[in-house]
Amino acid sequence: MKNKSYFSNIKPVIISALLTIALTACGGGGSSDEVTTPITPTPEPPTPEPTTPVVDHSGLTPLSNAVQDDNEHLPGGDATVFVTDEDAFSTRPDMIADDFQSDGFFTSGDHLFRTAEQDIGPLLSTGNCQGCHINDGRGSVPATPTSPMLSMLFKLGNETGAADPVYGDQLQPFAVQSFSSSDFNSGVSIHDGSINGTELYGEAFPFIEYEIINGSYPDGTAYELRNPIYKVKNLSFGSFMENIRFSARVAPQVFGVGLLDAIPADNIIVLADENDADDNGISGRASMALDAFSGETKLGRFAYKAQNTSVLQQVAGAYGGDIGISTSIFSNESCTEQQVACQMVAEQENKVGSEFDFPDRNLALVEFYNRVLGVPARRGFDDSNNTWDEDIAAGRELFFATQCVDCHTPRHVTGEASGSVLGKLTLLGLEDGAEPIAMLSTQTIFPYTDLLLHDMGGSCAVTRETAAGDSCTSGAECMYVQRCEGLADGLIQGDASGTEWKTPALWGIGLVQTVNPNASFLHDGRARTVEEAILWHDGEAKSRKEAFMALTQNQRQQLIAFVESL
Repeated sequence: MKNKSYFSNIKPVIISALLTIALTACGGGGSSDEVTTPITPTPEPPTPEPTTPVVDHSGLTPLSNAVQDDNEHLPGGDATVFVTDEDAFSTRPDMIADDFQSDGFFTSGDHLFRTAEQDIGPLLSTGNCQGCHINDGRGSVPATPTSPMLSMLFKLGNETGAADPVYGDQLQPFAVQSFSSSDFNSGVSIHDGSINGTELYGEAFPFIEYEIINGSYPDGTAYELRNPIYKVKNLSFGSFMENIRFSARVAPQVFGVGLLDAIPADNIIVLADENDADDNGISGRASMALDAFSGETKLGRFAYKAQNTSVLQQVAGAYGGDIGISTSIFSNESCTEQQVACQMVAEQENKVGSEFDFPDRNLALVEFYNRVLGVPARRGFDDSNNTWDEDIAAGRELFFATQCVDCHTPRHVTGEASGSVLGKLTLLGLEDGAEPIAMLSTQTIFPYTDLLLHDMGGSCAVTRETAAGDSCTSGAECMYVQRCEGLADGLIQGDASGTEWKTPALWGIGLVQTVNPNASFLHDGRARTVEEAILWHDGEAKSRKEAFMALTQNQRQQLIAFVESL
């Protein structure tokens, strides 16, 4: 969202009137002189030029830097909930709770979201949705390099973004027996353990180590950042392809996605400025992605690189890629053709109609649950007198003044939130003609995102090393190691390059560590605080970070207080 001030300079106009006195002298025969003063006509007022009201991308009067909108404390509109404890991201809005049928669908979707299915795997990252999205919030970075990744994952690809022919586009650390038996370690990876085609183990063991970066603000205040080094060992199916890249991703919170899904695509695309025509240093791009259900190219909105076009696609993709549950949208099992041991286990699973694991009605229930989860109300607002906490109000002005809103667009208006393309939910199944979801339609919301891709800078390099840091090319002790500068991951995904990320929504960010005390920030969880997350901004956002750093210590605290109120 581009926030500009418009000024008009009014210059005084001086009008001079020249009065001409005409003296006429007539000679001969007794005449007299006559003085005539011409009449000055009254000027007609100029016709005013027609003016077009200044509106933002949603057709509303632009937000004021200094005065908060009357409804900013209700970021989800009718989908706002007033919960600030560990259930802040898991609560149904009143419009759902008050409708018997909708409440039943919500409860059923919630149950499926939290429960492990029978036919998970054969290769997977977690046993159920809640295993990654803890309390419907963010996942956690493993506490130590020897702890397995249970709520984050590694995406894979080469320098062109192509998937690995053996391991696919996502690393699966576990085989099904880690979740279906009492021995969790029985499914973790073993070096070359699955090459024989008869025994199935997790694909590999990914982990993260950190190096500390020390820095200071212009005023001398010190800070510390932790820079992740990504490592992968114990590959069960042999080596990766050449030029492999890794992208570590912590599971994000899931509430509010139904509202983001309902923002008209044109309202988002108009915010794009790929060539920085307004010369403000920001050149957001719309991610255009393939819709897996319709086969059409549509605006991508979901996942860290905006490669998914709808909540349904995001949900179905997570079931397939993270849990190993096939659906009518993504019917393949979590095995590549070269993983014979995985294919063998998959053949033993029960299928819906001999085709896939998860019926459409269950998928529609989980989609509905995700779409209608409530958005927590803002903190710091006193509704008895309609006033904001002074530090939060001051922090909002600073958030605007430092131009953070050029990517974190505060406000959007949703259109009609169409019903599921899978059909209308009923007590027994699905029917044609799913109705729009009224609670999500025509809502004024405050998510603080433009849903566009932005270049955040940086670069990455992958080497092969032993634990001691020596160079190697193969063997059980030879790990893959990726070091990056900045926020880059080096992985092309859809329209997004190896340095581009979608602007994340900020609503609820102040409750992230209330919902999950072990949660952290940014795509890979490297930032332990909101402040650290800001300090990692670079590329297009570098000038905004520098503007934040140039503030006084008190001003920085006010800006952070504002962000944490969202």
